[in-house]
Amino acid sequence: MTLKEKKEELRKKINEAKDENELAELRKQVELLEDLEPEEKREEKEVVDERSLLRGAIEDLEQEKRNLNLQDAKEIEKPKKEDRKVNEKELIEERAKDLKEGKAIKIGFDNGEQRSVTVSGGTILVPKKYKNEIQESFNAVSGMVDMLNTIPLNGGESYSVAFEKGYGEGDYTTEGGEYKDIDVETDYVETGRAKITSYIEVTKEVKNLPAANYLALIAKRVNSSIKKKIGAQSIVGAGTTNTIKGIYNADTKVMPTSTGTADIELTGIDADTLNEITFAYGGSEDVEAPQTLILSKADLKEFAKVKTPDGKFVYAITKNGARGTISYKDGGLAVPFVINSACNSISDSATTAGKYTMIYGSLSDYEMPVFSDIEVQESTDYQFKKGMIAYRADCIIGGTVSKYNGFVRVKKATAASV
Repeated sequence: MTLKEKKEELRKKINEAKDENELAELRKQVELLEDLEPEEKREEKEVVDERSLLRGAIEDLEQEKRNLNLQDAKEIEKPKKEDRKVNEKELIEERAKDLKEGKAIKIGFDNGEQRSVTVSGGTILVPKKYKNEIQESFNAVSGMVDMLNTIPLNGGESYSVAFEKGYGEGDYTTEGGEYKDIDVETDYVETGRAKITSYIEVTKEVKNLPAANYLALIAKRVNSSIKKKIGAQSIVGAGTTNTIKGIYNADTKVMPTSTGTADIELTGIDADTLNEITFAYGGSEDVEAPQTLILSKADLKEFAKVKTPDGKFVYAITKNGARGTISYKDGGLAVPFVINSACNSISDSATTAGKYTMIYGSLSDYEMPVFSDIEVQESTDYQFKKGMIAYRADCIIGGTVSKYNGFVRVKKATAASV
Protein backbone atom coordinates (compact mmCIF):
# COMPACT_ATOMS: atom_id res chain seq x y z
CA MET A 1 0.00 0.00 0.00
CA THR A 2 1.38 3.37 -0.99
CA LEU A 3 1.86 6.26 1.47
CA LYS A 4 -0.98 8.09 -0.22
CA GLU A 5 -3.34 5.17 0.25
CA LYS A 6 -2.32 4.81 3.90
CA LYS A 7 -3.12 8.48 4.46
CA GLU A 8 -6.56 8.13 2.84
CA GLU A 9 -7.35 5.17 5.06
CA LEU A 10 -6.13 7.06 8.15
CA ARG A 11 -8.30 10.09 7.26
CA LYS A 12 -11.43 7.87 7.13
CA LYS A 13 -10.62 6.40 10.52
CA ILE A 14 -10.19 9.83 12.01
CA ASN A 15 -13.59 10.91 10.70
CA GLU A 16 -15.18 7.80 12.22
CA ALA A 17 -13.41 8.02 15.59
CA LYS A 18 -15.82 7.87 18.54
CA ASP A 19 -13.77 8.48 21.68
CA GLU A 20 -10.50 9.77 23.08
CA ASN A 21 -8.75 6.37 23.13
CA GLU A 22 -9.29 5.84 19.45
CA LEU A 23 -8.03 9.36 18.66
CA ALA A 24 -4.90 8.70 20.74
CA GLU A 25 -4.15 5.56 18.74
CA LEU A 26 -4.62 7.41 15.46
CA ARG A 27 -2.20 10.09 16.68
CA LYS A 28 0.53 7.46 17.11
CA GLN A 29 -0.06 6.25 13.58
CA VAL A 30 0.32 9.79 12.26
CA GLU A 31 3.66 10.11 14.06
CA LEU A 32 4.85 6.82 12.47
CA LEU A 33 3.89 8.08 9.04
CA GLU A 34 6.00 11.17 9.57
CA ASP A 35 9.10 8.93 10.07
CA LEU A 36 8.52 6.94 6.87
CA GLU A 37 10.29 7.85 3.65
CA PRO A 38 7.86 8.77 0.85
CA GLU A 39 7.43 6.00 -1.74
CA GLU A 40 6.42 8.36 -4.54
CA LYS A 41 8.07 11.63 -5.39
CA ARG A 42 5.96 14.64 -6.08
CA GLU A 43 6.62 18.16 -7.23
CA GLU A 44 7.35 20.44 -4.20
CA LYS A 45 4.96 23.14 -5.34
CA GLU A 46 2.11 20.85 -6.37
CA VAL A 47 0.26 20.44 -3.09
CA VAL A 48 0.43 21.60 0.50
CA ASP A 49 1.92 19.39 3.21
CA GLU A 50 -0.75 16.78 3.97
CA ARG A 51 0.78 15.86 7.26
CA SER A 52 0.15 19.35 8.58
CA LEU A 53 -3.43 19.12 7.38
CA LEU A 54 -3.86 15.78 9.13
CA ARG A 55 -2.48 17.11 12.40
CA GLY A 56 -4.79 20.15 12.15
CA ALA A 57 -7.81 17.95 11.42
CA ILE A 58 -7.07 15.75 14.44
CA GLU A 59 -6.64 18.73 16.76
CA ASP A 60 -9.90 20.33 15.53
CA LEU A 61 -11.77 17.09 16.02
CA GLU A 62 -10.36 16.64 19.51
CA GLN A 63 -11.39 20.16 20.53
CA GLU A 64 -14.86 19.76 19.08
CA LYS A 65 -15.44 16.50 20.93
CA ARG A 66 -14.16 18.01 24.22
CA ASN A 67 -16.61 20.90 23.86
CA LEU A 68 -19.44 18.48 23.24
CA ASN A 69 -18.55 16.40 26.30
CA LEU A 70 -18.25 19.45 28.55
CA GLN A 71 -21.47 21.05 27.46
CA ASP A 72 -23.36 17.81 27.20
CA ALA A 73 -25.07 19.26 24.20
CA LYS A 74 -26.58 17.77 21.07
CA GLU A 75 -25.63 18.78 17.56
CA ILE A 76 -27.36 22.00 16.54
CA GLU A 77 -28.95 22.07 13.17
CA LYS A 78 -28.14 25.02 10.94
CA PRO A 79 -31.24 27.11 10.36
CA LYS A 80 -32.86 26.92 7.00
CA LYS A 81 -32.32 29.80 4.61
CA GLU A 82 -35.90 31.06 5.02
CA ASP A 83 -35.81 30.82 8.83
CA ARG A 84 -32.36 32.41 8.96
CA LYS A 85 -33.64 35.80 7.68
CA VAL A 86 -36.43 35.87 10.25
CA ASN A 87 -34.14 34.83 13.09
CA GLU A 88 -31.54 37.42 12.16
CA LYS A 89 -34.17 40.20 12.29
CA GLU A 90 -35.43 39.01 15.66
CA LEU A 91 -31.87 38.74 16.98
CA ILE A 92 -31.01 42.27 15.86
CA GLU A 93 -34.08 43.63 17.66
CA GLU A 94 -33.15 41.60 20.76
CA ARG A 95 -29.57 42.91 20.65
CA ALA A 96 -30.74 46.52 20.43
CA LYS A 97 -33.05 46.07 23.40
CA ASP A 98 -30.37 44.38 25.51
CA LEU A 99 -27.82 47.02 24.58
CA LYS A 100 -30.11 49.81 25.84
CA GLU A 101 -30.59 47.95 29.12
CA GLY A 102 -26.84 47.32 29.51
CA LYS A 103 -27.22 43.52 29.24
CA ALA A 104 -25.01 41.00 27.48
CA ILE A 105 -25.74 40.74 23.75
CA LYS A 106 -25.55 37.59 21.59
CA ILE A 107 -23.55 37.68 18.40
CA GLY A 108 -23.51 35.41 15.34
CA PHE A 109 -25.27 32.38 13.77
CA ASP A 110 -22.11 30.71 12.42
CA ASN A 111 -22.14 26.92 12.80
CA GLY A 112 -24.96 27.19 15.28
CA GLU A 113 -22.69 28.86 17.82
CA GLN A 114 -23.78 31.77 20.01
CA ARG A 115 -21.09 34.06 21.35
CA SER A 116 -21.74 36.90 23.80
CA VAL A 117 -20.10 40.19 24.64
CA THR A 118 -20.97 42.25 27.74
CA VAL A 119 -21.64 45.93 27.13
CA SER A 120 -21.65 47.88 30.38
CA GLY A 121 -23.69 51.06 30.80
CA GLY A 122 -22.30 54.35 32.13
CA THR A 123 -20.59 57.49 31.02
CA ILE A 124 -17.71 57.36 28.58
CA LEU A 125 -14.79 59.29 30.02
CA VAL A 126 -13.36 61.77 27.53
CA PRO A 127 -10.30 63.89 28.35
CA LYS A 128 -11.38 67.51 28.90
CA LYS A 129 -10.09 69.94 26.31
CA TYR A 130 -9.45 73.64 26.88
CA LYS A 131 -9.58 76.50 24.42
CA ASN A 132 -6.19 78.24 24.48
CA GLU A 133 -7.69 81.71 24.11
CA ILE A 134 -10.13 83.54 26.38
CA GLN A 135 -13.12 85.01 24.60
CA GLU A 136 -13.16 88.57 25.85
CA SER A 137 -16.32 90.52 26.66
CA PHE A 138 -17.56 93.50 24.67
CA ASN A 139 -15.66 96.76 24.90
CA ALA A 140 -16.56 98.74 28.04
CA VAL A 141 -14.17 101.68 27.58
CA SER A 142 -15.43 104.73 25.67
CA GLY A 143 -13.43 105.56 22.56
CA MET A 144 -13.54 109.14 23.86
CA VAL A 145 -10.72 108.40 26.35
CA ASP A 146 -8.05 108.27 23.67
CA MET A 147 -9.33 111.48 22.05
CA LEU A 148 -8.98 113.74 25.09
CA ASN A 149 -6.23 116.35 25.38
CA THR A 150 -3.98 114.66 27.94
CA ILE A 151 -1.05 116.66 29.35
CA PRO A 152 1.74 114.76 31.16
CA LEU A 153 2.51 116.46 34.48
CA ASN A 154 4.21 113.71 36.44
CA GLY A 155 4.71 114.74 40.03
CA GLY A 156 2.48 117.82 39.75
CA GLU A 157 0.05 118.81 42.44
CA SER A 158 -2.33 121.17 40.64
CA TYR A 159 -2.99 122.66 37.25
CA SER A 160 -4.81 125.83 36.18
CA VAL A 161 -6.12 126.34 32.67
CA ALA A 162 -6.37 129.88 31.35
CA PHE A 163 -8.87 130.72 28.63
CA GLU A 164 -10.13 133.75 26.75
CA LYS A 165 -13.77 134.69 27.10
CA GLY A 166 -13.82 137.44 24.47
CA TYR A 167 -12.51 140.81 23.41
CA GLY A 168 -13.91 144.25 22.56
CA GLU A 169 -14.52 145.97 19.25
CA GLY A 170 -12.55 148.85 17.80
CA ASP A 171 -14.26 152.16 16.97
CA TYR A 172 -13.91 155.26 14.81
CA THR A 173 -11.54 157.95 16.04
CA THR A 174 -11.07 161.51 14.73
CA GLU A 175 -7.64 162.66 13.71
CA GLY A 176 -5.72 163.41 16.85
CA GLY A 177 -8.41 161.84 18.95
CA GLU A 178 -7.95 159.16 21.59
CA TYR A 179 -7.82 155.57 20.57
CA LYS A 180 -10.70 153.32 21.47
CA ASP A 181 -10.05 151.15 24.52
CA ILE A 182 -10.80 147.47 24.18
CA ASP A 183 -10.69 144.71 26.74
CA VAL A 184 -9.41 141.15 26.31
CA GLU A 185 -11.32 139.18 28.88
CA THR A 186 -9.61 136.10 30.27
CA ASP A 187 -10.14 133.73 33.15
CA TYR A 188 -8.90 130.39 34.41
CA VAL A 189 -10.24 127.19 35.87
CA GLU A 190 -8.68 124.51 38.04
CA THR A 191 -8.57 120.99 36.71
CA GLY A 192 -8.77 119.44 40.13
CA ARG A 193 -6.81 116.38 41.18
CA ALA A 194 -8.26 112.91 41.63
CA LYS A 195 -6.82 109.47 42.26
CA ILE A 196 -8.44 106.52 40.51
CA THR A 197 -7.54 102.97 41.53
CA SER A 198 -8.48 99.35 40.90
CA TYR A 199 -7.46 96.16 42.70
CA ILE A 200 -8.00 92.42 42.34
CA GLU A 201 -6.73 89.28 44.07
CA VAL A 202 -6.52 85.82 42.52
CA THR A 203 -5.24 82.52 43.84
CA LYS A 204 -1.86 81.20 42.79
CA GLU A 205 -3.61 78.27 41.11
CA VAL A 206 -4.85 80.65 38.38
CA LYS A 207 -1.30 80.59 37.02
CA ASN A 208 -1.64 76.85 36.46
CA LEU A 209 -4.95 76.97 34.62
CA PRO A 210 -4.47 75.06 31.37
CA ALA A 211 -3.93 76.70 28.01
CA ALA A 212 -5.47 80.16 28.48
CA ASN A 213 -3.44 82.96 30.04
CA TYR A 214 -5.85 84.22 32.69
CA LEU A 215 -3.26 86.37 34.47
CA ALA A 216 -2.59 88.39 31.31
CA LEU A 217 -6.32 89.09 30.98
CA ILE A 218 -6.58 90.09 34.65
CA ALA A 219 -3.67 92.54 34.33
CA LYS A 220 -5.24 93.96 31.18
CA ARG A 221 -8.62 94.44 32.84
CA VAL A 222 -7.13 96.21 35.86
CA ASN A 223 -5.78 98.76 33.37
CA SER A 224 -9.05 98.90 31.40
CA SER A 225 -11.08 99.52 34.56
CA ILE A 226 -9.14 102.74 35.15
CA LYS A 227 -9.82 103.92 31.59
CA LYS A 228 -13.49 102.97 31.93
CA LYS A 229 -13.81 105.26 34.94
CA ILE A 230 -11.97 108.11 33.17
CA GLY A 231 -14.27 107.78 30.15
CA ALA A 232 -17.39 108.13 32.28
CA GLN A 233 -16.03 110.86 34.57
CA SER A 234 -14.99 113.06 31.65
CA ILE A 235 -18.75 113.39 31.06
CA VAL A 236 -20.37 113.24 34.52
CA GLY A 237 -17.51 114.02 36.94
CA ALA A 238 -18.87 116.20 39.76
CA GLY A 239 -15.77 118.35 40.21
CA THR A 240 -15.89 118.02 44.00
CA THR A 241 -13.05 116.84 46.26
CA ASN A 242 -11.01 114.08 44.62
CA THR A 243 -13.19 114.07 41.48
CA ILE A 244 -12.60 115.59 38.08
CA LYS A 245 -14.97 118.04 36.39
CA GLY A 246 -16.85 116.37 33.59
CA ILE A 247 -18.40 118.30 30.71
CA TYR A 248 -21.88 118.08 32.27
CA ASN A 249 -20.60 119.78 35.43
CA ALA A 250 -17.94 122.08 33.99
CA ASP A 251 -17.11 125.26 35.85
CA THR A 252 -19.66 127.93 34.96
CA LYS A 253 -16.79 130.33 34.28
CA VAL A 254 -15.91 128.32 31.19
CA MET A 255 -19.36 126.84 30.46
CA PRO A 256 -22.01 129.37 31.56
CA THR A 257 -25.50 128.10 32.18
CA SER A 258 -27.47 131.38 32.07
CA THR A 259 -26.28 134.28 29.90
CA GLY A 260 -24.03 133.51 26.97
CA THR A 261 -24.63 129.78 27.26
CA ALA A 262 -24.03 127.39 24.40
CA ASP A 263 -26.56 124.93 25.78
CA ILE A 264 -29.61 124.13 23.66
CA GLU A 265 -32.86 122.32 24.44
CA LEU A 266 -34.47 119.66 22.27
CA THR A 267 -37.37 117.31 22.88
CA GLY A 268 -36.00 114.47 20.82
CA ILE A 269 -34.22 113.46 17.62
CA ASP A 270 -35.78 114.34 14.28
CA ALA A 271 -34.73 115.38 10.78
CA ASP A 272 -33.43 118.78 11.96
CA THR A 273 -31.52 117.64 15.05
CA LEU A 274 -28.06 117.41 13.48
CA ASN A 275 -28.32 120.91 12.01
CA GLU A 276 -29.64 122.36 15.27
CA ILE A 277 -26.68 120.99 17.23
CA THR A 278 -23.90 121.85 14.81
CA PHE A 279 -25.06 125.42 14.09
CA ALA A 280 -25.29 126.12 17.83
CA TYR A 281 -21.55 125.55 18.14
CA GLY A 282 -19.02 128.37 17.84
CA GLY A 283 -19.21 132.13 17.46
CA SER A 284 -21.50 134.26 15.37
CA GLU A 285 -18.91 134.93 12.65
CA ASP A 286 -17.97 131.41 11.58
CA VAL A 287 -19.53 128.13 10.63
CA GLU A 288 -17.07 125.79 12.28
CA ALA A 289 -15.76 122.62 10.72
CA PRO A 290 -17.55 119.51 11.98
CA GLN A 291 -16.54 118.60 15.52
CA THR A 292 -17.43 115.42 17.44
CA LEU A 293 -20.88 114.43 18.66
CA ILE A 294 -20.75 112.48 21.94
CA LEU A 295 -23.87 110.42 22.53
CA SER A 296 -25.28 107.19 23.90
CA LYS A 297 -25.81 104.15 21.70
CA ALA A 298 -29.57 104.51 22.21
CA ASP A 299 -29.55 108.01 20.67
CA LEU A 300 -27.39 106.82 17.79
CA LYS A 301 -30.08 104.23 17.11
CA GLU A 302 -32.71 107.00 17.07
CA PHE A 303 -30.74 108.92 14.43
CA ALA A 304 -30.70 105.75 12.32
CA LYS A 305 -34.50 105.41 12.59
CA VAL A 306 -35.51 108.93 11.47
CA LYS A 307 -37.48 108.89 8.19
CA THR A 308 -39.08 111.43 5.87
CA PRO A 309 -42.89 111.50 5.47
CA ASP A 310 -42.54 109.29 2.40
CA GLY A 311 -40.60 106.64 4.33
CA LYS A 312 -37.02 107.39 3.33
CA PHE A 313 -34.20 107.42 5.85
CA VAL A 314 -32.91 110.91 6.68
CA TYR A 315 -29.48 110.06 8.07
CA ALA A 316 -26.68 107.83 6.83
CA ILE A 317 -24.54 106.33 9.59
CA THR A 318 -21.15 104.72 9.14
CA LYS A 319 -19.95 102.64 12.09
CA ASN A 320 -16.50 101.57 13.17
CA GLY A 321 -16.70 100.28 16.73
CA ALA A 322 -17.15 103.19 19.14
CA ARG A 323 -16.76 105.79 16.40
CA GLY A 324 -18.25 106.68 13.05
CA THR A 325 -20.04 109.48 11.21
CA ILE A 326 -23.61 110.76 10.95
CA SER A 327 -24.56 112.57 7.75
CA TYR A 328 -27.62 113.55 5.79
CA LYS A 329 -28.39 110.99 3.11
CA ASP A 330 -28.92 113.63 0.44
CA GLY A 331 -25.47 115.10 1.09
CA GLY A 332 -24.16 118.03 3.03
CA LEU A 333 -23.21 117.88 6.66
CA ALA A 334 -21.24 114.87 7.95
CA VAL A 335 -20.42 114.76 11.66
CA PRO A 336 -18.04 112.38 13.47
CA PHE A 337 -19.48 110.70 16.56
CA VAL A 338 -18.16 108.73 19.51
CA ILE A 339 -20.25 106.61 21.88
CA ASN A 340 -20.09 107.18 25.63
CA SER A 341 -22.48 105.18 27.80
CA ALA A 342 -22.29 107.82 30.55
CA CYS A 343 -24.36 110.20 28.41
CA ASN A 344 -28.05 110.42 29.20
CA SER A 345 -30.28 109.44 26.31
CA ILE A 346 -32.66 112.11 25.03
CA SER A 347 -34.78 109.40 23.44
CA ASP A 348 -35.19 107.54 26.75
CA SER A 349 -38.49 108.32 28.47
CA ALA A 350 -36.74 107.89 31.84
CA THR A 351 -34.54 110.93 31.13
CA THR A 352 -36.30 113.88 32.71
CA ALA A 353 -36.50 117.41 31.31
CA GLY A 354 -33.50 119.61 32.07
CA LYS A 355 -31.02 116.72 32.00
CA TYR A 356 -27.97 117.01 29.75
CA THR A 357 -27.80 114.38 27.02
CA MET A 358 -25.70 114.71 23.84
CA ILE A 359 -22.55 116.85 23.68
CA TYR A 360 -20.97 118.42 20.61
CA GLY A 361 -17.51 119.96 20.34
CA SER A 362 -13.79 119.36 19.96
CA LEU A 363 -12.40 116.83 22.40
CA SER A 364 -9.07 118.64 22.34
CA ASP A 365 -10.89 121.37 24.31
CA TYR A 366 -11.16 119.05 27.30
CA GLU A 367 -7.81 119.05 29.11
CA MET A 368 -6.77 116.17 31.28
CA PRO A 369 -3.50 116.67 33.15
CA VAL A 370 -1.90 113.34 34.11
CA PHE A 371 -0.08 113.81 37.41
CA SER A 372 0.72 110.11 37.62
CA ASP A 373 0.29 107.80 34.64
CA ILE A 374 -1.53 104.49 34.90
CA GLU A 375 0.69 101.95 36.66
CA VAL A 376 -0.20 98.27 37.01
CA GLN A 377 1.66 96.26 39.67
CA GLU A 378 1.67 92.58 40.63
CA SER A 379 2.52 91.36 44.13
CA THR A 380 2.75 87.97 45.82
CA ASP A 381 3.83 89.39 49.20
CA TYR A 382 0.43 90.33 50.56
CA GLN A 383 -1.38 87.24 51.86
CA PHE A 384 1.65 85.15 50.91
CA LYS A 385 0.51 82.46 53.34
CA LYS A 386 -2.76 82.09 51.43
CA GLY A 387 -1.05 81.88 48.06
CA MET A 388 -2.75 84.97 46.69
CA ILE A 389 -1.53 87.13 43.82
CA ALA A 390 -2.61 90.78 43.94
CA TYR A 391 -2.89 93.21 41.04
CA ARG A 392 -3.43 96.90 41.48
CA ALA A 393 -3.53 99.92 39.19
CA ASP A 394 -3.71 103.62 39.91
CA CYS A 395 -3.36 107.00 38.32
CA ILE A 396 -3.75 110.63 39.38
CA ILE A 397 -5.47 112.93 36.90
CA GLY A 398 -7.42 116.15 36.58
CA GLY A 399 -9.94 117.35 34.02
CA THR A 400 -11.81 120.40 32.84
CA VAL A 401 -13.23 122.11 29.78
CA SER A 402 -10.47 124.45 28.61
CA LYS A 403 -12.30 126.59 26.02
CA TYR A 404 -15.03 129.11 26.65
CA ASN A 405 -18.30 127.58 25.49
CA GLY A 406 -16.17 124.84 24.00
CA PHE A 407 -19.06 122.38 23.91
CA VAL A 408 -22.73 122.45 23.03
CA ARG A 409 -24.66 120.52 25.67
CA VAL A 410 -28.09 119.31 24.64
CA LYS A 411 -30.72 119.48 27.38
CA LYS A 412 -33.92 117.50 27.21
CA ALA A 413 -36.73 120.02 26.92
CA THR A 414 -40.31 119.86 28.07
CA ALA A 415 -43.08 120.28 25.51
CA ALA A 416 -43.91 123.73 26.91
CA SER A 417 -40.40 125.09 26.31
CA VAL A 418 -40.31 124.24 22.61
